Amino acid sequence: MWPFRKKKAVVAPAAPKPEMTFDPFLGDADARRLSRLLGDRDWAAARTIIDDPDPRRHAFYVSIASTKSGLMEWIDDAVRSDPEPTLPLLVKGKAAIDWAWEARGSGYADSVAEDAWKVVRQRLLLAENCLDDVLDRDPTNVEALAAKVTLASARSKGLEEIRSRFAAVIAVAPTHQNAHWSMLQALCRKWHGSSELMFEFARERAAAYPGTGLPVLIAEAHLEEWLSRKRDYEYLEQPEVGAELRAAAEQSIWHPGFPEGPRTAVIWNTFAMAFAMGDHYPEAERCFAHIGDNLATRSPWSYWGKPGRAFLKFRDRTRDKLAEGA
Repeated sequence: MWPFRKKKAVVAPAAPKPEMTFDPFLGDADARRLSRLLGDRDWAAARTIIDDPDPRRHAFYVSIASTKSGLMEWIDDAVRSDPEPTLPLLVKGKAAIDWAWEARGSGYADSVAEDAWKVVRQRLLLAENCLDDVLDRDPTNVEALAAKVTLASARSKGLEEIRSRFAAVIAVAPTHQNAHWSMLQALCRKWHGSSELMFEFARERAAAYPGTGLPVLIAEAHLEEWLSRKRDYEYLEQPEVGAELRAAAEQSIWHPGFPEGPRTAVIWNTFAMAFAMGDHYPEAERCFAHIGDNLATRSPWSYWGKPGRAFLKFRDRTRDKLAEGA
């Protein structure tokens, strides 16, 4: 008699977890073309896109250019060949900041080897020198001024110097988004400040410029506070936090005069994350509906190890809770 053996249960393979694909160009065809031109090392054609007369588009394209992989291998050729080298120097200076961060890595400062710190310092100094060259040629170049706020923090220049550099930015462009983000980061407890200084800055600047992107500083500050409290969700669930987030959204993304720009998707995503993590579901869904499938951004979802999964997790949870009547 043939021996009988118990058949092994057939276990269906687990369905792959959903993942989000982020578009670094946010649907901007010129940004995509710019990246391709930089990949081909065609600086002459690339600069015609970067040198956009709209300050917000210009800032976006400078960011695309300065984060292009491999740029530091050839940007000096562009500096030498360009009859007006201010723009390639700006791109090189900003790229050197990211280059320094690559050498540092994403761990805590005490996890960085001394040899790596030496490279970081060299690259940050290169960035400072390039940006100073830009400002020697164009003292009101706001993208160089804003990058120097980031550099002052990265090079541990202290709050007085950081504030001085920030003041130089807002004297030229009072609502410059990246400069405000850098200043807020500098005022965080984890860098050079405290929760009190961070919230004072966020509330003061948000109140001064309703109808702009600056009220998102309130959402950014609450997310930073959540992080500093070891990801305490109960903090974000507090009614007073939800009320302040709603008021900030009313003064920015939900304001009738709010100006859409190439990077405003980050603002929508920041509010979406703060609302969703605080269980403020109707407000979160209002943001997610605007974002759709094409305007999700890595920031601020990069607070999580897998930002795409985090975005989908909180979006799905928001919609499930609303369907349940939560």
